[in-house]
Amino acid sequence: MSVVLHSRAIYIEVNISAVQSVDISLPDRLLDCMSKYGITSDFFNLEITETAAVEAGELLDLNMSRLKTMGCGFSMDDFGTGYSNLHCIRDMNPDCVKMDKDFTSKAMSNKRDYELFEKIIEMVHSIGIKICIEGIERGEWQLAMKRMKADYLQGYFFGKPCSKTEFIEQFV
Repeated sequence: MSVVLHSRAIYIEVNISAVQSVDISLPDRLLDCMSKYGITSDFFNLEITETAAVEAGELLDLNMSRLKTMGCGFSMDDFGTGYSNLHCIRDMNPDCVKMDKDFTSKAMSNKRDYELFEKIIEMVHSIGIKICIEGIERGEWQLAMKRMKADYLQGYFFGKPCSKTEFIEQFV
């Protein structure tokens, strides 16, 4: 799980494994958790790796349909590390694509990878999907991604993993 700071709110990103993504009880269990903790679906986003999306098939499609009806958003996590087939984006139709931190690091040290990264951002935006760049480690990387018009940035530049108490002191 990770927390993404947005201009007006804090969103919780919840990673869903390949096994969880095809569990037919997932939507009901998620509803139970939302009710138990008094949170709404617009407060968090579910992340599914592109590899899991390819392997899961129809059961994932059914769960995603039910979860989207409940108002849940989805991100395709670790884009650029697995199959990286465009049909994953087409079939899953995520709200957001999260570029893997290793891909980010390569783009920040290689002109050709940087140009490819830029084109991926343009392509994803052209079909109405937001993009989150993982692995932002330095201020100049943050500036470069802002120039490329990335929607969200995530990485140690903004903060390292911390306890609940530290998080509340820093961000709430």
